[in-house]
Amino acid sequence: MGSEGGGGWVALRVGLAITLAGLAVGSATACRDPAQDDLDGLADHIRASMADWDLPGLAVAVVHDDEVVFAEGFGVKELGRDDPVDAHTLFQIGSVSKSFGAAAVGALVDDGLVDWDDAVVEHLPWFRVKDPDFTRRMTIRDLLAHTSGMPGDAFPVLAVMGGREVAERARLLDNFGVPGDGYSYSNHGYGVAGLVVEEVTGKGWGEWVRERLLDPLDMRDSRASPFEVWDAPFVAPTFLGTAPAGIPGIADAPGMNVAMPHGVDRDGERRVLSWQSYDNMQAAGSVVSSAAEMANWLRMQLAGGRFGGRTVLAETTVAQMHAPQADAGTSFIFAESAAGTYGLGWSRTAFEGRVYISHGGGIFGFPAYAAMLPEIGAGVVVLANGSLWTPYYPHHEIAARVFAHLLGTEPRDWHGTVMEQTGAILEQVEQTLAAQDSARVPGTSPSRPINEYVGRYADLHGAGHAVVAEAGEGGLRLHFGEPGTFSGDLEHWNHDVFRLYFDGGDGQAYGSSFVTFTVEPGAGVTVMDLGFMGQYRRER
Repeated sequence: MGSEGGGGWVALRVGLAITLAGLAVGSATACRDPAQDDLDGLADHIRASMADWDLPGLAVAVVHDDEVVFAEGFGVKELGRDDPVDAHTLFQIGSVSKSFGAAAVGALVDDGLVDWDDAVVEHLPWFRVKDPDFTRRMTIRDLLAHTSGMPGDAFPVLAVMGGREVAERARLLDNFGVPGDGYSYSNHGYGVAGLVVEEVTGKGWGEWVRERLLDPLDMRDSRASPFEVWDAPFVAPTFLGTAPAGIPGIADAPGMNVAMPHGVDRDGERRVLSWQSYDNMQAAGSVVSSAAEMANWLRMQLAGGRFGGRTVLAETTVAQMHAPQADAGTSFIFAESAAGTYGLGWSRTAFEGRVYISHGGGIFGFPAYAAMLPEIGAGVVVLANGSLWTPYYPHHEIAARVFAHLLGTEPRDWHGTVMEQTGAILEQVEQTLAAQDSARVPGTSPSRPINEYVGRYADLHGAGHAVVAEAGEGGLRLHFGEPGTFSGDLEHWNHDVFRLYFDGGDGQAYGSSFVTFTVEPGAGVTVMDLGFMGQYRRER
């Protein structure tokens, strides 16, 4: 799940054709007002950008001086259908949800129920990490500023576990940093923050978000979970999973104005994906919204917590969310430097000499981006339904064009900059692939018969969730044991290394696509190494 700090789940699909030949782009639909006339050229740019990046659908909203000055949808909700995206079409917003996670805690701060600097164990007495001192030192601020020392992801994103079940497994992890000692992007941290909200309020995180944030902001169609949009069989129960009922379409969500996410298959062709649950770490990435309703979210943020004449969050709370908490760098392509910081649910850098607040969201097939220039009271949200292989570059370009227009600055070659950076990324990808190919040993076979790799593999941390590798047609199949969980094909690469092709994301996610089996003399296949997803020991 992506972030402007760079802790990303954005898929880099090697070999994706950047063309929209044959894609039927639906006519734009709009909620217009005369103030947006000066932004008319933006629509033409958006259509061109969609063609460049092979995006089936996209929705954009722009706010300025507490008014929505642009809100339009482009393209289609689902390839193969003519249903157009509009400003009210719902998308998963991924890690843009972190601003809601921080705000949900902020509402508790406003009510005097918690303090940003309370120790986590003050509200979750059962919470533990391996080092007792780290357990005592970790604060709520650390969770939200990504300074808790908790690792970014691991087995929980792939497993069917409840939120507390995930948090309890923090005690099993070795790779912890010192709380408060530096930035390390962590979805786990936000998951724990969501549990603090539930413990203090006695309500579900989604119920609290609805009560204190969505309803006061007239975000009536937005949801705190994809399970509030779809019946459970139509939602992949884990990140990178598939829906138990098979890949759904918009017809399976009657009465709901939803977009479908799209990845790419192994041949680089767009394909429909399932919506994916992040409900075991809700505050990290589970919110569902539209461009029109996210405009209200940005209006409140820009107005210091006020919306429609009433206070939703205290001005001091919003200021804390936007204030620098940790040095984090930035992936915003038009930032004035590589320097950046992270606040509470938002990233911070500079654009045209002004503070630039933003966050990206990287649910597969749903790249999302929200950005603000508080000094001029302006904000942009961009929601798309096709996976990207760069860090939100089309979203960045749209935001930069809008803000430059509102600032009245001289036009720049925004697109040229994007394509130059894209070329650099492609060159790096090609070098990586070439290195992989040159390191591949031709003519090798697995060291054991293929059936000896089949079995149940338990997480080495003792998390208790077994991984199952099954024999499939012409190779191996990998899944996490329950219908819809993370799964994919394992295709032999060389020796005891297999290339992994995900079912629930892009056909191949760059940087996380190899699985290595350990074979020990006299013991056979013993360990399966899934890279960033951890190591698993074969059970006897």
